[in-house]
Amino acid sequence: MLASSVGIEPGSVSLFGPFALDAGRAALTRGGARVALRPKTFAQLSYLAAHPGRVVGKDELLAAVWPGVVVNEESLSQCVRELRAALGDEGQQLIRTVARRGYLFDTAVEAPAPPVADAASPQHDRHRAGWAIAGAVLLAGLTLAVQRTDPPVGVDQALKARRSIAVMPFSELGTDGRGYFAEAITEDLITDLAKLPDTLVVARASAAAVAVREADIVRIGRELRVRHVLNGSVRRDGAVVQINVQFASSDNGAVLWSERFEYPDLADWAWQRDIGTRIARVLDVRMTAAAAGQSAAHSGKRLDAIDATLQGQHALRNFVGRADLLRARAHFENALAIESDSAIALTGLAQSYLSEMEAGLGLGVQSVALAEQAIARALAAAPDYLPAQCLTGHVLRERGDPEGALRVYQKVVAANPSEAWSHARIGAMKLRLGRAEEVAAHTDAAMRLSPFETSLVGYSHFHAGAAEYYLGREDAAYERMRQSAAVGPHPAQYAAFLWLASLDALHGRGQEARQHAAQVLRLRPYWTIHLWRIGTAPVHPRLQAGRERFDEGLRKAGLPES
Repeated sequence: MLASSVGIEPGSVSLFGPFALDAGRAALTRGGARVALRPKTFAQLSYLAAHPGRVVGKDELLAAVWPGVVVNEESLSQCVRELRAALGDEGQQLIRTVARRGYLFDTAVEAPAPPVADAASPQHDRHRAGWAIAGAVLLAGLTLAVQRTDPPVGVDQALKARRSIAVMPFSELGTDGRGYFAEAITEDLITDLAKLPDTLVVARASAAAVAVREADIVRIGRELRVRHVLNGSVRRDGAVVQINVQFASSDNGAVLWSERFEYPDLADWAWQRDIGTRIARVLDVRMTAAAAGQSAAHSGKRLDAIDATLQGQHALRNFVGRADLLRARAHFENALAIESDSAIALTGLAQSYLSEMEAGLGLGVQSVALAEQAIARALAAAPDYLPAQCLTGHVLRERGDPEGALRVYQKVVAANPSEAWSHARIGAMKLRLGRAEEVAAHTDAAMRLSPFETSLVGYSHFHAGAAEYYLGREDAAYERMRQSAAVGPHPAQYAAFLWLASLDALHGRGQEARQHAAQVLRLRPYWTIHLWRIGTAPVHPRLQAGRERFDEGLRKAGLPES
């Protein structure tokens, strides 16, 4: 068990400052509100709290938190940074760095006390009861109790240990270095592999972040908690493409299978069918006919149309502002000028309009109508194309039908359990429906599937934070919004600053409220409370009282009314 490994008795509660560290539930709370921590970060805090007042060496910490695992000091430093942020210890007064020695937990820790009652509702407790906490050195499972109508949020641990894959970003050789073609191959492989029965696939953005830090396959597997790692490279010469693929075990780094594919005509997308089928054989799992066959969405025959589509997808995946969306849209329009019935380009075009609306940058009804037209054309060309089906949920969302949108996202996740964005959007729709206590299960599942994708993490923390606010847990809401804002530039970042400004003002932190309000206006110069209310209406009756209090906080923060 974790608690015994770090020197704190299972089930005990240790108190320091305003915090309570509950070893039995692997929970850190502040004033009854839960503070979100990764398992490894919680393990490090537990060990430091068990040894207050003395310098704990780095080797000692590494051995306690990562027993039997070879990791570098950067993993340790990352946990310390996360702890300081979670504890509000920017001045490093609580966790002190002792040069060339280690870390000092410089505060008094009270003797174990009776377990502190959690302020969460019984329904929320039922959701959290599904987490299999074997300590901070073991992995928290994703099996969370949700309503019977929902698809499974988690994956059975025994099954996950057998069939879990991280698809690393393919490198692109012999090009100008833009890498959008290799990026598209990675994305399509993730989609293809996610259709394998009973298989968990970690998203490209997550794997990409780890690839930067860890070159070793064993470490990648441990970091991403998967048994297999897929990587490769692609070399293009006009319409000719060569793809090299390696499939390795993260237990020992051994290559289980490797092969080179060469295609004289890129336009037939045959590499997708071949690679997916070969990997299915390695895993001894039969792919469904739809996954093994050639997708109608990839039926383009003109290389220039395919190239424009791939560039549009790249811009769309990485957009922050409206200029990025306009650039993506231009690429998709170029592709459609060449091949007017390309379902993948039509879906990208529709997504550009809907992303514009979701980020508060669109033209209202006109943008939704243009998106709807493109989706209809995409589904006419490829009725089974899942990304286009998913966008019908976005349209329903923008037309004020969160229940209809929720049903669409649930169907998408049922068809592709590794589709992280649909997990997050299920949480967002449940929030709109006043079911705040159910939101965190879905947003946390999304971040588990793609924990380093900036836009997804920012979006997920934002909606989880709003849910915490409406549940009356404003400290936890503030922490979630802080994490959303801090993750980096993303479309929902200004909204996270908005909530921080309101919460600061409501709690008498005037200077912080004004600073966060200034960040809102920097990102959205023409923002007003009036436009915000129009753009986010209607509010569910269960949330109305909280919304009025939130709006009052905006006014106290000095944000413009109209």
